[in-house]
Amino acid sequence: MHSSSIKVLAAYIAVCIIWGSTYLAIRIAVVAFPPEIFAGLRFCLAGGLMLAFALVFRHPFPKSLPDAGKSALTGIILLTGCNGLVMWAEQWVHSGITALLLAATPLFTACIEAVVIRKVRLKPVGWLALIGGFAGVALLVVCGKKLGSIDLAGAWLVLLAALFWAIGSVYYKESHPTGSIVVQSGIQMFAAGVVLCGVGVALGEHHRMHWTMPAALSFAYLVVFGSIVAYCCNMYVLSKWNASRAVTTTYINPVVAVLLGAVVLAEPVSLPMIFAMMLTIGSVVAVQMLKGGYRKR
Repeated sequence: MHSSSIKVLAAYIAVCIIWGSTYLAIRIAVVAFPPEIFAGLRFCLAGGLMLAFALVFRHPFPKSLPDAGKSALTGIILLTGCNGLVMWAEQWVHSGITALLLAATPLFTACIEAVVIRKVRLKPVGWLALIGGFAGVALLVVCGKKLGSIDLAGAWLVLLAALFWAIGSVYYKESHPTGSIVVQSGIQMFAAGVVLCGVGVALGEHHRMHWTMPAALSFAYLVVFGSIVAYCCNMYVLSKWNASRAVTTTYINPVVAVLLGAVVLAEPVSLPMIFAMMLTIGSVVAVQMLKGGYRKR
């Protein structure tokens, strides 16, 4: 393998493992701290640190203000839209089932690329895999309701979050922003953090802010690893791979999240839930890996 290929693969693996663990950290944090302001402070701090790092080490910034706006909009779609909804939903939804439902992200991405921007054309086997994936998602919701892991409202919130991540990933690939990965990521996080803090204040969350040790530790982990390390790795992978391939981290994240949720928080796992997970993830793998699934337009 070339050194560049090894770097991309290492970044991909880091995203899979670190983001798989963030669902647990978020679940612990939102028990004691308002979710939107928590997410907003997390991304403002992480984004500010990254931009300061970029200034000190002279990383290239966007060539124009409109170009910087592309990165800001990407961050708002990805982080305000997706992470903000996940933070809100995990007040009631277990971390493992949240990650499993977000495995639908590559399915949404494939639909967008095939139907909306018409970048690829799915063959019948690809559409069959998509149907199987969404059937697995529906089964996950049913299983989660029986186990008390999720309700219908929570399911819709998480699936909407998955849709936002798919839209943001495709937009990032199509917008071609300038500047280094560090700068782009910093702008994305800071912009999303400002919006999330605004949402939190509008919801009155600033009156309920109360730091606990678990919340503080979760915050530190999410800033350093969940935001700075993993997010930069994700943007690097997106810059090298197509969006449909890059978002396949979402079918490895759930395995990590389910294991951690079961071990640390004793979240219930059933055989039907495992079957639904295998159906969903297997369908996503089929959509991404079957050579007959896509035809470029």
